[in-house]
Amino acid sequence: MNRTISYVFVIFLLTTLTACSPPDTEQQKQGQANVVPQAPPRIAVIGATARSGRVIIRQALDAGYDVAGLARTPSKLDFEHPNLTLVKGDVRDVESLKAALTGDEVVICMVGFPTPTNPQEPIGEVDLYTVMGANLIAAMKAKGNTKLIMASSTGVEHRVPNEATEPEGDSMSDAWRFNARFLYNDMFDMETQIRESGLDYVLLRPGFLVEEPARNDMQFTIDGGTPKQRTITYEDFAEFTLAQVGSDEYVGKAVGMYSDEIMDPAKEVKKFLEKMRKAKEAAEAAAAGS
Repeated sequence: MNRTISYVFVIFLLTTLTACSPPDTEQQKQGQANVVPQAPPRIAVIGATARSGRVIIRQALDAGYDVAGLARTPSKLDFEHPNLTLVKGDVRDVESLKAALTGDEVVICMVGFPTPTNPQEPIGEVDLYTVMGANLIAAMKAKGNTKLIMASSTGVEHRVPNEATEPEGDSMSDAWRFNARFLYNDMFDMETQIRESGLDYVLLRPGFLVEEPARNDMQFTIDGGTPKQRTITYEDFAEFTLAQVGSDEYVGKAVGMYSDEIMDPAKEVKKFLEKMRKAKEAAEAAAAGS
Protein backbone atom coordinates (compact mmCIF):
# COMPACT_ATOMS: atom_id res chain seq x y z
CA MET A 1 0.00 0.00 0.00
CA ASN A 2 1.63 3.26 -1.11
CA ARG A 3 1.64 6.48 1.00
CA THR A 4 -1.29 8.08 -0.88
CA ILE A 5 -3.52 5.06 -0.35
CA SER A 6 -2.54 5.00 3.36
CA TYR A 7 -3.60 8.62 3.81
CA VAL A 8 -6.92 7.94 2.08
CA PHE A 9 -7.52 4.91 4.26
CA VAL A 10 -6.83 6.86 7.50
CA ILE A 11 -9.18 9.67 6.45
CA PHE A 12 -11.84 7.11 5.54
CA LEU A 13 -11.42 5.32 8.90
CA LEU A 14 -11.72 8.57 10.91
CA THR A 15 -14.77 9.60 8.94
CA THR A 16 -16.38 6.23 9.47
CA LEU A 17 -15.71 6.22 13.21
CA THR A 18 -17.20 9.71 13.55
CA ALA A 19 -20.25 8.78 11.51
CA CYS A 20 -20.77 5.64 13.55
CA SER A 21 -20.52 7.37 16.94
CA PRO A 22 -23.76 6.83 18.83
CA PRO A 23 -25.94 9.93 19.00
CA ASP A 24 -26.33 11.75 22.31
CA THR A 25 -29.01 10.24 24.44
CA GLU A 26 -31.94 12.37 25.54
CA GLN A 27 -30.45 12.41 29.04
CA GLN A 28 -27.13 13.72 27.70
CA LYS A 29 -28.91 16.38 25.65
CA GLN A 30 -30.91 17.42 28.69
CA GLY A 31 -27.73 17.67 30.76
CA GLN A 32 -26.10 19.85 28.13
CA ALA A 33 -29.16 22.09 27.96
CA ASN A 34 -29.08 22.56 31.74
CA VAL A 35 -25.50 23.85 31.81
CA VAL A 36 -25.70 27.39 33.19
CA PRO A 37 -22.79 29.83 32.95
CA GLN A 38 -21.25 30.44 36.36
CA ALA A 39 -22.46 33.71 37.87
CA PRO A 40 -19.91 36.27 39.00
CA PRO A 41 -19.02 35.92 42.68
CA ARG A 42 -20.62 38.14 45.27
CA ILE A 43 -18.64 41.15 46.39
CA ALA A 44 -18.84 43.35 49.47
CA VAL A 45 -17.65 46.92 48.95
CA ILE A 46 -16.59 48.53 52.20
CA GLY A 47 -16.72 52.28 51.68
CA ALA A 48 -19.60 52.20 49.22
CA THR A 49 -20.02 55.97 49.09
CA ALA A 50 -16.34 56.75 48.50
CA ARG A 51 -15.65 58.02 44.98
CA SER A 52 -13.80 54.83 44.06
CA GLY A 53 -16.43 52.68 45.80
CA ARG A 54 -19.21 54.28 43.75
CA VAL A 55 -17.46 53.56 40.45
CA ILE A 56 -16.63 49.99 41.46
CA ILE A 57 -20.25 49.33 42.46
CA ARG A 58 -21.60 50.77 39.22
CA GLN A 59 -19.22 48.71 37.11
CA ALA A 60 -19.90 45.59 39.18
CA LEU A 61 -23.67 45.89 38.81
CA ASP A 62 -23.29 46.44 35.06
CA ALA A 63 -21.25 43.21 34.96
CA GLY A 64 -23.93 41.23 36.82
CA TYR A 65 -22.41 40.97 40.30
CA ASP A 66 -24.43 40.77 43.48
CA VAL A 67 -23.09 43.60 45.61
CA ALA A 68 -23.29 44.38 49.30
CA GLY A 69 -22.24 47.95 50.00
CA LEU A 70 -21.30 49.17 53.47
CA ALA A 71 -21.17 52.84 54.42
CA ARG A 72 -21.75 55.01 57.48
CA THR A 73 -24.50 56.81 55.55
CA PRO A 74 -25.74 54.45 52.82
CA SER A 75 -28.28 56.97 51.54
CA LYS A 76 -25.42 59.07 50.18
CA LEU A 77 -24.99 56.50 47.42
CA ASP A 78 -28.29 57.81 46.04
CA PHE A 79 -29.19 54.97 43.70
CA GLU A 80 -30.82 51.56 43.90
CA HIS A 81 -30.45 48.29 42.00
CA PRO A 82 -32.03 44.82 42.42
CA ASN A 83 -28.58 43.28 42.92
CA LEU A 84 -27.40 45.90 45.43
CA THR A 85 -27.84 45.58 49.18
CA LEU A 86 -26.78 48.57 51.26
CA VAL A 87 -25.71 48.15 54.88
CA LYS A 88 -25.08 50.82 57.48
CA GLY A 89 -21.77 50.26 59.23
CA ASP A 90 -18.39 51.62 60.20
CA VAL A 91 -14.91 50.13 59.88
CA ARG A 92 -14.30 51.10 63.50
CA ASP A 93 -17.19 48.81 64.53
CA VAL A 94 -16.25 45.19 63.94
CA GLU A 95 -19.80 43.96 64.60
CA SER A 96 -21.19 46.13 61.79
CA LEU A 97 -18.58 44.64 59.46
CA LYS A 98 -19.66 41.14 60.42
CA ALA A 99 -23.29 42.10 59.77
CA ALA A 100 -22.40 43.18 56.23
CA LEU A 101 -20.83 39.81 55.35
CA THR A 102 -22.31 36.37 54.77
CA GLY A 103 -19.00 34.58 54.26
CA ASP A 104 -19.04 34.01 50.50
CA GLU A 105 -18.12 37.50 49.26
CA VAL A 106 -14.83 38.78 47.96
CA VAL A 107 -14.28 41.85 50.16
CA ILE A 108 -13.19 45.10 48.48
CA CYS A 109 -12.28 47.96 50.82
CA MET A 110 -12.14 51.53 49.52
CA VAL A 111 -12.26 53.43 52.82
CA GLY A 112 -9.84 56.32 53.04
CA PHE A 113 -8.93 59.11 55.41
CA PRO A 114 -11.32 62.09 55.22
CA THR A 115 -10.12 64.80 52.86
CA PRO A 116 -8.46 67.55 54.92
CA THR A 117 -10.06 70.97 54.67
CA ASN A 118 -6.62 72.45 53.98
CA PRO A 119 -4.17 70.12 52.22
CA GLN A 120 -1.30 72.44 53.18
CA GLU A 121 -1.75 71.87 56.91
CA PRO A 122 -0.21 68.89 58.76
CA ILE A 123 -2.38 65.86 59.51
CA GLY A 124 -1.97 64.68 63.08
CA GLU A 125 -1.67 61.11 64.32
CA VAL A 126 -3.82 58.62 62.40
CA ASP A 127 -5.07 55.18 63.43
CA LEU A 128 -7.87 54.71 60.88
CA TYR A 129 -6.01 52.20 58.75
CA THR A 130 -4.66 49.93 61.48
CA VAL A 131 -8.01 49.89 63.30
CA MET A 132 -9.78 49.16 60.01
CA GLY A 133 -7.28 46.46 59.09
CA ALA A 134 -7.65 44.66 62.42
CA ASN A 135 -11.45 44.84 62.32
CA LEU A 136 -11.72 43.69 58.71
CA ILE A 137 -9.45 40.72 59.32
CA ALA A 138 -11.43 39.76 62.45
CA ALA A 139 -14.80 40.12 60.68
CA MET A 140 -13.72 38.14 57.62
CA LYS A 141 -12.31 35.30 59.70
CA ALA A 142 -15.42 35.22 61.86
CA LYS A 143 -17.69 34.94 58.81
CA GLY A 144 -15.45 32.74 56.64
CA ASN A 145 -14.49 35.25 53.92
CA THR A 146 -11.06 34.50 52.50
CA LYS A 147 -10.17 37.16 49.89
CA LEU A 148 -9.54 40.85 50.53
CA ILE A 149 -8.80 43.52 47.93
CA MET A 150 -7.60 46.55 49.87
CA ALA A 151 -7.01 50.10 48.68
CA SER A 152 -3.73 51.55 49.86
CA SER A 153 -1.64 54.21 48.09
CA THR A 154 1.66 54.82 46.35
CA GLY A 155 2.23 57.18 49.29
CA VAL A 156 3.38 54.22 51.39
CA GLU A 157 6.31 53.75 49.02
CA HIS A 158 7.47 57.35 49.45
CA ARG A 159 6.47 57.89 53.07
CA VAL A 160 8.35 60.18 55.45
CA PRO A 161 9.26 58.94 58.95
CA ASN A 162 6.88 60.07 61.68
CA GLU A 163 9.77 61.66 63.56
CA ALA A 164 10.73 63.91 60.62
CA THR A 165 10.77 67.62 61.45
CA GLU A 166 10.65 69.08 57.93
CA PRO A 167 9.87 68.10 54.32
CA GLU A 168 12.52 66.36 52.25
CA GLY A 169 12.27 68.99 49.48
CA ASP A 170 10.66 72.26 48.49
CA SER A 171 7.87 71.02 46.20
CA MET A 172 4.18 70.88 47.08
CA SER A 173 4.38 67.09 46.84
CA ASP A 174 7.24 67.02 49.36
CA ALA A 175 5.17 69.22 51.68
CA TRP A 176 2.15 66.92 51.31
CA ARG A 177 4.12 63.75 52.09
CA PHE A 178 5.56 65.45 55.17
CA ASN A 179 2.15 66.73 56.31
CA ALA A 180 0.60 63.28 55.75
CA ARG A 181 3.45 61.23 57.21
CA PHE A 182 1.33 59.82 60.07
CA LEU A 183 -1.36 58.84 57.58
CA TYR A 184 0.97 56.96 55.22
CA ASN A 185 2.82 55.22 58.04
CA ASP A 186 -0.47 54.02 59.53
CA MET A 187 -1.45 52.82 56.05
CA PHE A 188 1.84 50.92 55.75
CA ASP A 189 1.25 49.28 59.14
CA MET A 190 -2.20 48.22 57.88
CA GLU A 191 -0.56 46.60 54.87
CA THR A 192 1.67 44.65 57.26
CA GLN A 193 -1.38 43.47 59.22
CA ILE A 194 -2.98 42.19 56.03
CA ARG A 195 0.20 40.50 54.81
CA GLU A 196 0.38 38.59 58.10
CA SER A 197 -3.35 37.79 58.28
CA GLY A 198 -3.37 34.52 56.35
CA LEU A 199 -6.03 35.90 53.98
CA ASP A 200 -5.73 35.88 50.21
CA TYR A 201 -5.10 39.56 49.60
CA VAL A 202 -4.30 42.09 46.91
CA LEU A 203 -3.01 45.48 48.04
CA LEU A 204 -3.82 48.24 45.56
CA ARG A 205 -1.50 51.26 45.45
CA PRO A 206 -3.06 53.68 42.96
CA GLY A 207 -1.48 56.91 41.86
CA PHE A 208 -3.42 60.15 42.03
CA LEU A 209 -7.01 59.40 40.97
CA VAL A 210 -8.74 61.77 38.56
CA GLU A 211 -12.35 62.01 37.38
CA GLU A 212 -11.88 61.50 33.66
CA PRO A 213 -13.16 58.93 31.14
CA ALA A 214 -11.25 55.65 31.06
CA ARG A 215 -7.86 56.10 29.39
CA ASN A 216 -6.73 52.45 29.44
CA ASP A 217 -3.19 53.64 30.12
CA MET A 218 -2.34 52.10 33.49
CA GLN A 219 1.08 50.63 34.15
CA PHE A 220 2.03 48.45 37.10
CA THR A 221 4.78 47.77 39.60
CA ILE A 222 4.89 44.98 42.15
CA ASP A 223 5.83 45.55 45.79
CA GLY A 224 7.45 48.95 45.23
CA GLY A 225 9.04 51.28 42.72
CA THR A 226 5.92 53.16 41.61
CA PRO A 227 6.76 56.61 40.18
CA LYS A 228 5.58 59.67 42.11
CA GLN A 229 2.96 62.19 40.98
CA ARG A 230 1.30 60.08 38.27
CA THR A 231 -2.42 60.07 37.61
CA ILE A 232 -4.87 57.29 36.80
CA THR A 233 -8.62 57.48 36.28
CA TYR A 234 -11.25 56.16 38.66
CA GLU A 235 -12.74 54.22 35.75
CA ASP A 236 -9.50 52.37 34.97
CA PHE A 237 -8.82 51.76 38.67
CA ALA A 238 -12.28 50.29 39.20
CA GLU A 239 -11.99 48.01 36.17
CA PHE A 240 -8.64 46.66 37.39
CA THR A 241 -10.01 46.18 40.91
CA LEU A 242 -12.94 44.10 39.68
CA ALA A 243 -10.62 42.04 37.50
CA GLN A 244 -8.88 40.87 40.69
CA VAL A 245 -12.09 39.38 42.11
CA GLY A 246 -11.77 36.25 40.00
CA SER A 247 -8.02 36.31 39.38
CA ASP A 248 -5.09 34.95 41.38
CA GLU A 249 -2.47 36.84 39.36
CA TYR A 250 -1.71 39.43 42.04
CA VAL A 251 -2.70 37.55 45.19
CA GLY A 252 -0.12 38.21 47.89
CA LYS A 253 1.19 41.31 46.08
CA ALA A 254 1.10 45.08 46.45
CA VAL A 255 0.29 46.47 43.01
CA GLY A 256 1.40 50.01 42.20
CA MET A 257 -0.70 51.66 39.47
CA TYR A 258 0.40 54.70 37.50
CA SER A 259 0.47 56.22 34.02
CA ASP A 260 2.70 58.54 32.04
CA GLU A 261 0.37 61.44 32.90
CA ILE A 262 2.11 63.66 35.47
CA MET A 263 0.02 65.39 38.12
CA ASP A 264 0.15 69.18 38.40
CA PRO A 265 0.01 69.71 42.20
CA ALA A 266 -0.86 73.42 41.98
CA LYS A 267 -3.73 72.68 39.61
CA GLU A 268 -5.06 69.89 41.81
CA VAL A 269 -4.93 72.06 44.94
CA LYS A 270 -6.86 74.76 43.09
CA LYS A 271 -9.48 72.21 42.00
CA PHE A 272 -9.70 70.87 45.52
CA LEU A 273 -10.22 74.31 47.08
CA GLU A 274 -12.93 75.09 44.53
CA LYS A 275 -14.64 71.80 45.33
CA MET A 276 -14.51 72.57 49.05
CA ARG A 277 -15.94 76.06 48.44
CA LYS A 278 -18.91 74.63 46.52
CA ALA A 279 -19.50 71.98 49.19
CA LYS A 280 -19.50 74.65 51.90
CA GLU A 281 -21.96 76.80 49.94
CA ALA A 282 -24.24 73.81 49.38
CA ALA A 283 -24.16 72.94 53.09
CA GLU A 284 -24.95 76.53 54.07
CA ALA A 285 -27.82 76.68 51.57
CA ALA A 286 -29.25 73.41 52.91
CA ALA A 287 -28.99 74.67 56.48
CA ALA A 288 -30.73 77.93 55.56
CA GLY A 289 -33.57 76.08 53.87
CA SER A 290 -34.21 73.72 56.75
